[in-house]
Amino acid sequence: MRNNKQQGMALIMSLVMVLIIALVGVAIAQQVISGRKNSAVYQDHATSFVRATSGINEAEFVVRREAYAPAARLNPNTANNLLADQFASDNWWQDDAKWVAANKLVNVTNAAGNNLQGQPRYIIEDAGVDAGLVMGLKVPKRRFVRITARAEGEGGAVSYLQSYVAFME
Repeated sequence: MRNNKQQGMALIMSLVMVLIIALVGVAIAQQVISGRKNSAVYQDHATSFVRATSGINEAEFVVRREAYAPAARLNPNTANNLLADQFASDNWWQDDAKWVAANKLVNVTNAAGNNLQGQPRYIIEDAGVDAGLVMGLKVPKRRFVRITARAEGEGGAVSYLQSYVAFME
C-alpha cells in the first residue's frame, strides 16, 4: 500500500535543489564579473602610470642633457629655454584646463615623431635657485626644477607624477 501524502515530494525536493544550484551559479557569475571589472580598472591605472613614467623619464633625460649644454636651455633668462614659470599653486596639475593652456607643455613622442598612446606629456617648471649656505664665497648654485607628467589609460584613468631635479649652475 502506498502513502498518498508523499506523492510529489521528490519533485518538490528536486525543484528546491535546482533553485539552490541556480542561485549558487548566479552568485559565482557575479563574482567573476566583478573580478573582471576590478582587473580592467587595475590594468587601466597601471597603464596610465607606466605612460606617465615615460613622460618623467624623458623629461629627466632632457634635464640631464640640457643642464650643462652651451646653450643653457634650462636657464630661465635664455630666450629659447625649456622651463615654464613656477605655477602659483602646488596643485595646479589637478585642473585639466591648466594642462590645455599650459606654456611649454611637451608631448612625448616615439622615434618617428608620433604621439604615444595615452598622450603622455610633461612640463618642466623652474623651482628657483638655492644660493647655498656659505656666505661670502662664490660657490656654485643649485637650480631646482619640478617635472610634472600626465598620461591616460585605455579606459580613462589618468596618472600624474612629479619629480624634482637639481643641478649646479
